[in-house]
Amino acid sequence: MNEEIQEFFIVDAEGKEQKCRVVFTFDAEEKSYVLFSLIDADGNEIAGDLSAMTFDYDDNTGEMTNLQPVETEAEWEMINEVVLTLLDEFEEEPQLITVVEEDGNEQVCEVIHTFASPQFQKSYVLYVAATDEPIAQREIFAAQYMAGEQDAIEELLPIETEEEWALIEVELAKLS
Repeated sequence: MNEEIQEFFIVDAEGKEQKCRVVFTFDAEEKSYVLFSLIDADGNEIAGDLSAMTFDYDDNTGEMTNLQPVETEAEWEMINEVVLTLLDEFEEEPQLITVVEEDGNEQVCEVIHTFASPQFQKSYVLYVAATDEPIAQREIFAAQYMAGEQDAIEELLPIETEEEWALIEVELAKLS
């Protein structure tokens, strides 16, 4: 995608100019496609309004030209596949940690949230056992942690006071 192309205008069904923001461009089957969102009068993306068009790229001006509607159902299916593939690539992998239980057994866990407390000058982690069950059905655990390189969770430490547990409860409520 040409990073200089960020926004453009189309004429909507009522003959009015509609501002659009480029989400991404790609080439397929000897055509160039732009996936875009519509922009409201305040410059915000209109939720749920995502569309695509074909275009030609003008090498001299660096602009998209000859914007045309996508013509066939096969093209829409291909565009949908491209979007789903990109979404899969950008989906974050869960952060996993290994927790040593009181009996010495190791349990792989999934981090669901981390946060820092200026009040206690500590970092905290909320985590669940790494299973196939939905997170809402798993017991949530909490600990303070020591961060290593790139803020990776290096060492879990117990939560020491009732005030800290109250903070954890507030943070959990925010996530609900």
